[in-house]
Order: sequence, then C-alpha cells, then structure tokens
Amino acid sequence: MGQKSAVDRLPEKLRNKLLEMLHNPAVTQMEIVDAINAEAGEPLVSKSSLNRYAQRMKKFAEKNRQAKEVADAYIEKFGAEDRNKLGKVVNEQIRLAAFDLISEIDELKESGRMDPELITEIIFKVSRGLKDLEQAEKLNAERSETIRKATLAEAAEIVEQNAKSDGLTAETVEKIKKQILGL
Repeated sequence: MGQKSAVDRLPEKLRNKLLEMLHNPAVTQMEIVDAINAEAGEPLVSKSSLNRYAQRMKKFAEKNRQAKEVADAYIEKFGAEDRNKLGKVVNEQIRLAAFDLISEIDELKESGRMDPELITEIIFKVSRGLKDLEQAEKLNAERSETIRKATLAEAAEIVEQNAKSDGLTAETVEKIKKQILGL
C-alpha cells in the first residue's frame, strides 16, 4: 500500500502501451519489458514488476467477471425488477470487503510494515465510504416506499372509480381497498 508499482509510475503513454501489449496473448512479458524500456530509453520496468502487475490485473479481472456472473444469474432468476435486492446484495459484499480490508490493515499495522498515517487515512476513507453506502441504501428504501405508496394510491383510485360505476357501495369499495390493497 505504500509505494506505487513500477508500472503505475510509468508515464501515461507508456502505461497505455504496456496495457495494450499485456492484453495481446501473442506478446510475451519479456517482449513487453524490452519494448517499454526501449521506448523509455532506460530500464523502468523489470520482468518481475510486470509479472506482479499482470497477476494483480488478472485477479482483479477475475473478481469482476465473477461479480458480473453473480449479478446476471440473480437478475435471470429474479428478474430485472428486483434490482433493488441485487443492490442490497452488492452493498453487503462491499461491507464484507471493507471489513476484510480492515483486518489486513490490522495485520500490516502489527507487523510494522505500514505507516500509521496511511492506516488512519485508509480507515477514514473506508468508514466514509460505508457511511455513503448507508445513506444511499436509505435513500433507495425511501424512494421505493414513495413509489409503492403512489402505486397503491393510484390503484385505490382506479378501484374506487370502477367500483362506483359498477354500482358498488362506498362500504364495499372501502372493504376492497382494505383487503386487497392494504389501505
């Protein structure tokens, strides 16, 4: 968490070229290292730093692929209208990831391999992110409730109009609204 990797420190133009070459399965890591260092005119990237970077990107891509598969399966099973439930699942996964991160930070702190100021900054940012997540979840719940109430009110109005035109009494209309719509 301290220092950026050699790849992350590359100028944007070289980093973009490196990423493009890394996505080409026909190009070896050694060829990438040689090409980047030749273009830079100095040895900026080693094979081991490129390999670490490639492994990190592969791991990240795999996690994203798995998350997409879970989301797609969830939507396929429950339908697109249940995206709110999917959002809750994702929020819970973010919370778990934050707690995992805090556990790893504790281990780094105990080993003395991490600057206390950096630890404080990370914990602050994670807690702020969780707070924002909670606020977004609350806002979504409020919006869902507002939509539900508006839909029920609209349904009640339609029931009332149709029931009266069909000759039902006001008492029967109220009974229908109470039993069916829960109003």
